[in-house]
Amino acid sequence: MNKHPDNSLLEAYASGSIDAVSGLVVATHLETCTKCRAYVNQVEASQANIVSDIPSEYVPEFDDMFNDIINAEPATDNIVIRDPAAVNVAGKSFELPKTLARFSDLVGSWRSYGGKVFSAQIDLGEDARVSLMYIGEDVQIPQHTHKGLESTLILHGGFSDEDGQYEEGDLMIRDASVKHSPYTKAGEDCLCLTVLTEPMIFTQGVARIFNMFGKGLYP
Repeated sequence: MNKHPDNSLLEAYASGSIDAVSGLVVATHLETCTKCRAYVNQVEASQANIVSDIPSEYVPEFDDMFNDIINAEPATDNIVIRDPAAVNVAGKSFELPKTLARFSDLVGSWRSYGGKVFSAQIDLGEDARVSLMYIGEDVQIPQHTHKGLESTLILHGGFSDEDGQYEEGDLMIRDASVKHSPYTKAGEDCLCLTVLTEPMIFTQGVARIFNMFGKGLYP
């Protein structure tokens, strides 16, 4: 694992100031990345120390509130144990990370592109397009760029592009300055979580017809 969220994104996650979709992506990355988890824990501890150093004012009413809480009848927690959630695509089954498993019922139908690339939108009700994308073995996606930001988190397998090779847990964030053509090798497939703030724009070959008169394409 070589690609991680930058420190500013991790700090926004730790402080709770991150947007919901980016927070989901970072939380999913943290499931498999001990390095980033340690940094987030460090930031949270630092922020807790700052709060504890702020002088507090005694409020008498808090004594009554505390007594009410202590004397209240204990509530019975209904603990729901969820079975691991999986998605099935191209004849294969993939278990979702815990952060995504809770949204498994929001995963839409799989759309096929040539029987080699598949995508399923996760309808979170946000402006950004959140999807699962599966790329089969020995497949190359036409070169494209992005009108906005594209975040790609690898959940299974790996892929490569002009800038390098990526594996499970890697998180890449690309903008309009980047043109790339992701591909998988023989014997290699890939399941990703993708977030697009704007459509992707194909820059080479007949795939440019999918740009829909300059509007781009959401896979």
